[in-house]
Amino acid sequence: MRLLSSLLLSVVALAVEPEAITVHRDQPLQVIAGLGFEIQSDSIGSGNHGLPEEPIGIPHDLVPSERERLATEMLKGFRYCRLAGGLYWRGLDAEQKRLQPRWPEQLQELKHLLDTAGVEGLSFEYWSPAPFWKSNRAYQGGRLRCFAKDFADDADYRGDQARFLADFAQAVVADIATLKAAGLPVRMFGLQNEPDVGHALYPTCNYPTSEAYVAAYRAVAGAVRAADPSITLFADTHAGFPKLIGPGMQDPAVAALVDAYAVHIVGSPATKPVAVAKEIAAKLPKRPWFQNEYEYLTGGATRERCLNTVGHIINSFQKAGCPTWFWIHCLKPLKNAEASGYSLGFWKSRLQASTQVSSEPRRRWAAGPEFTALPPGFADLELVSVKVIDPAKPAGAYHVLSNQPVTAYLVAEDVPGQVLDPAWKATDLTAAWAGGKDRIFTREFPAGKVAIPATTGSGAGRPAAPLAVFLKPADPATFKPQVGMNLPIEIRSQALDIERRAAAIPAGHWVTNPYNWNAVGSFVRHLPWDSTVLAVTEPQQDDRPRVLVVRRPDGRMTVVVLNASTTEERSYRIATGLTGATWRVYRYTPDEAGPDTRGVEQAPVTSGDLQPVLPPLTWEFWEQQ
Repeated sequence: MRLLSSLLLSVVALAVEPEAITVHRDQPLQVIAGLGFEIQSDSIGSGNHGLPEEPIGIPHDLVPSERERLATEMLKGFRYCRLAGGLYWRGLDAEQKRLQPRWPEQLQELKHLLDTAGVEGLSFEYWSPAPFWKSNRAYQGGRLRCFAKDFADDADYRGDQARFLADFAQAVVADIATLKAAGLPVRMFGLQNEPDVGHALYPTCNYPTSEAYVAAYRAVAGAVRAADPSITLFADTHAGFPKLIGPGMQDPAVAALVDAYAVHIVGSPATKPVAVAKEIAAKLPKRPWFQNEYEYLTGGATRERCLNTVGHIINSFQKAGCPTWFWIHCLKPLKNAEASGYSLGFWKSRLQASTQVSSEPRRRWAAGPEFTALPPGFADLELVSVKVIDPAKPAGAYHVLSNQPVTAYLVAEDVPGQVLDPAWKATDLTAAWAGGKDRIFTREFPAGKVAIPATTGSGAGRPAAPLAVFLKPADPATFKPQVGMNLPIEIRSQALDIERRAAAIPAGHWVTNPYNWNAVGSFVRHLPWDSTVLAVTEPQQDDRPRVLVVRRPDGRMTVVVLNASTTEERSYRIATGLTGATWRVYRYTPDEAGPDTRGVEQAPVTSGDLQPVLPPLTWEFWEQQ
């Protein structure tokens, strides 16, 4: 028995042995300029579908006192504001060549917000150029006219690509000048958000080949560089790797116009920045790189995702060499289906508040007619339905993500032409609503994607009603359905949760989204601009995030330590090379960020070697005094 006890104690001691980390104060790495955020300064439809006319954006849609509070309580400490040209700044001149404010005060409102927060300037990037330059003369979909198949017959340019790109480049310079004239300095510029993407959901501009992107980048970046050499030029926000600008880097004239690479690795594991850094270093000429849009595309904020975001920031700076890091939206409207995974906070729109339709009744589609009769037990199931509907058009397919196996019950309007995949098995169950009667079909899905087909059939001169689904999970207590990417659907339980939050928020006011804000806000509070990363040696050479060590501009050190485990304590032994230093310690959890998001202060420590012991799901900032 004594031998067994000794063995058990040895195993426990081994499990909690602190990780030994050495800081190399004489090995400075990159300078961290500061963090960035994106701003929804105009409207977008829920699920990223469509461009509503109402100016549902910030700061415009906030009451004046809430604009000031947003600036001082959230945005103060960020260095850059990412502005989406052709999306969140999309007003036009008479020729539809150049961007303008969509209402007279739009840029002045944004300037006041950023000035109050102390944000240095904009990172300006197009989601779509102005419609004149597009093949379809619209913000949504299309590509540059000079890359369209019929450009040889173009009424204005007759196939002259060089002249088109020169004119387009001057229009970009003019857009930047408009921002500057409004007192909004542009510090960074990118030609196109996600140039490989092209669809009609929201503004995009697809570049069909690397050659096309490089030609446009060379013309536009050259014009911007000539107009203002102080602007940092970055390319190309492709997913995971700069695939479009990469081939162009062999041309010295192009390479001279690329100050940094930018990629999108949205919602990725905390280890991803290290893999991206290795691939860029192996394949491309040396440049700084960063990601400028981090969010969770599917589903909402969670405790585990909070710690993943912290780890993503730590690895981006300590192991991947990034000079900056951007979250996507500071605030999103409560009504937007994607708001939880996208935002650092929510606001309740003054314009939408009067039109809010409750999700409490079980409805055939969001804001649609209520079910008047359901089979027994269906009231206890999760209901998923289309959130945005055009009654004149058939409803499209959508999907939900499930963390466990589910039995799906599909309600399909009983009209001529309604055809389903044979995998959906008919039942004897029915449901009724004011517009008609539904037949109910069922299908088993494993954990993962629950695919709902598009509506078919029609009746009484209209398309059949969109297909709603009731979900019966294998384990209701742990069921966590998630909205899929860019989908205008509503999960009823989550919509009700948002309604309860909204009830406590006056129109034109905002609240934080803690699991996202606590992660990002902790670095905004404790990582001064122009801090320098210091090299460290870790005991295990893997990509897991552990520690970030920086020298602040005042010469003192900050050490960030992380424990992303949900169950186990984690400890470190960190040799800083200092003697007798005093440290103030600030602890964070997904649910607790302390006063003014500065963390919960722990007892001060005087030591050169630090020995943090972190409970599960915590991270700490140790600041040398």
